[in-house]
Amino acid sequence: MSSLMSATSSTVVNKAQWKNILVVGGSVAGHSFVNAIAPNLPPNYRLIIIERNEFVQHSSFVVRALVAPGWENGDFTAPMNQHTVFPINSRHRVVCPNRVVKLRRNTVWLEHDFEGSDEIEFEKCVIATGAQSPVPIRPAPGSTLEQWKDELRAKQAEMKDAKSILIVGGGSVGIEVAGEIYDLYGRTKKITIVHWDVGLLHPSDSGANTKHTYVPPRTSMKLVSALQRQLTARGVEFVLCDRVDFSAAEAEEWGGKSGALGEMKRVPLVSGRYIMADYVFDSTGNKPNSQLVSSVDPGAVTTNGYVSIDSMFRIRGSHPQSIFKGQYYALGDVANAPSWKTGVAAMSEGEALAKIMTAEIKGWPAKPYSPSSKLKESTVLLGSRGGAAIINLPIIGNIRAPDFVVDRKSRDFLADKIFFSRFRQLGYTDSTVNL
Repeated sequence: MSSLMSATSSTVVNKAQWKNILVVGGSVAGHSFVNAIAPNLPPNYRLIIIERNEFVQHSSFVVRALVAPGWENGDFTAPMNQHTVFPINSRHRVVCPNRVVKLRRNTVWLEHDFEGSDEIEFEKCVIATGAQSPVPIRPAPGSTLEQWKDELRAKQAEMKDAKSILIVGGGSVGIEVAGEIYDLYGRTKKITIVHWDVGLLHPSDSGANTKHTYVPPRTSMKLVSALQRQLTARGVEFVLCDRVDFSAAEAEEWGGKSGALGEMKRVPLVSGRYIMADYVFDSTGNKPNSQLVSSVDPGAVTTNGYVSIDSMFRIRGSHPQSIFKGQYYALGDVANAPSWKTGVAAMSEGEALAKIMTAEIKGWPAKPYSPSSKLKESTVLLGSRGGAAIINLPIIGNIRAPDFVVDRKSRDFLADKIFFSRFRQLGYTDSTVNL
């Protein structure tokens, strides 16, 4: 059973008396926070999740669904609604599909009415809007599940027809897509990865996180080297310390387009080199969905687009007139918390914020968030038969993980542990009464 357990008292609370805790975004971070805090809330507190899509997805699974026909129908999505998130008769609410269009000091404005109004008052509000990747790595805002599946099928068909595939960005998604292409097509397709760093992933030291920016932690060279060796053995080429020159795109026959190019074209790099490709896969990373915050206080967003938070996940207002006075929080892919942007890290942040907010509500001392060393662990797959992992051991530090760690993830992309465990088992009854 999910960890989500609402209060079991028979408390009757009028809607006007609710102290609402809003959660804007229902993916890993927001949902994990809800599951962790729900059992500890006083009866007059109510959780409201606002999610713009009618479903959520296990993002790790998508790399295979982008390449392999039929995998778009795999078991890696779940509907986001009252029945799948909260117990029967719960006082808490899922508002979906709906969208927050404006933040105010103690209210938010919605695209569609909820309980007869397009405005909701709140006691606390958590921004968990995540990040957007090029469609269909993540679904387009507001898309239906079938629309997204159609986008995935289109990508599969394009990759099948391609002869030379250029992957822009050597992060985990780009690497894993390269592995999936090789897994399905072998050496029948040329695969090239262009990446800005000295190695794949992020092995260089880019400095520390600050309130003005987000800097991902360095990747262990043990992991980088293992992946590069396996990719080389598969015939995958990678160009490091270089970038695709989008500024020259209009002057080139390529035109700056991603996806199928129709024929072999020259794609320019900043170094002056060219890559010949008839398909370009854009894997340049996530762009935080921080527009709600930046629209009311541009200074509350870092220079690279993340919501700036303190060690209690509170959004940092940038001036005395800012609406952010400690009642707004942010976590997950949208915020500049000092850890990798992974599902495991998002779960950890959600659980940590639940402890902090519970303490605040009950008047207890709250402990600032500090990422566990376990969050430095990472597993990157190369299709169904390859990849590498790093685990963190006390005193010893990072070491290469045994092969069974990689094999475990390759079976279901840890969907049971990271994704489906968030959703409650149907049929659980909560005796809290709503009016």
